[in-house]
Amino acid sequence: MTKLLKILTYLVVLFLCTTVAHAQGNSNGNGNGYAFGLGVNIPQISIIALRSNSSTSISLGLDGPAEAGLGATNTMDSSIWVNYTFVKGKNTRPKAKVYAKISSGSVPSGMTLNVEAKAPTSHGKGNKGTSTGEITLTSTDQAIIENIKSANTGKGANKGHNLVYGLDLSSYNLVNYTAPVVLTITYTIAE
Repeated sequence: MTKLLKILTYLVVLFLCTTVAHAQGNSNGNGNGYAFGLGVNIPQISIIALRSNSSTSISLGLDGPAEAGLGATNTMDSSIWVNYTFVKGKNTRPKAKVYAKISSGSVPSGMTLNVEAKAPTSHGKGNKGTSTGEITLTSTDQAIIENIKSANTGKGANKGHNLVYGLDLSSYNLVNYTAPVVLTITYTIAE
């Protein structure tokens, strides 16, 4: 019985050694590794959001003069931040832009609504875009941030690009204000 047990033990050890040796082989035949293919797929990602500490709805107007004979004072707001994520995919251009436009409503006659994206904060990663400077908003898409390479700005207020809005009284003789106006400003990120 002891001799049979020894033979069985040798056969099991021999079988295990053969299996381990076979598992260490590879497809290139040199016996020291195994090679396999690995596919990498990077999808295009284009996401944009507006953030604020309170609300992404703002109200602008004119401040009245302190004394007779002085002009009304233009008003500004800098409470909104634009956040984005852009990753260049297989079928996209290497850079993206953020566009802004008035998608509903009209600025009252004699006034202009301007917006400027400030330089990005240090939050996020990658090659964030640069401001195109102040633009006067119209119903046509205009680039406000350009040269965005694969990047993200971080999420939330005080991250990304601060948007500074200004309502300017440009022509006193054209002002014909009769009721409050509500505008919708649309931001998009595209190549």
